[in-house]
Amino acid sequence: MAATPDLSVDFMDMTNDRHLLSRVVDARPGYEPVVGAYAVVSDEGAEPKVARILSIDEDGIIDLEVLPGSVEAHRDLLAPA
Repeated sequence: MAATPDLSVDFMDMTNDRHLLSRVVDARPGYEPVVGAYAVVSDEGAEPKVARILSIDEDGIIDLEVLPGSVEAHRDLLAPA
């Protein structure tokens, strides 16, 4: 099952420790990023991944930690509370 990305990212910018940046303006309509939550992230043409939102600064820059494995492997983290 294909997951709809919550945030657009550029996986080419991911660091060795699996950190990546996105922006609040790159969120899909209706998605509100929250620190500590998990989001589906994807790059055009790439397999979606799950990432934990580490921080959001005052300029709307989102610091993410991308989890290894598929979206399905982390589906439980994406379930609404």
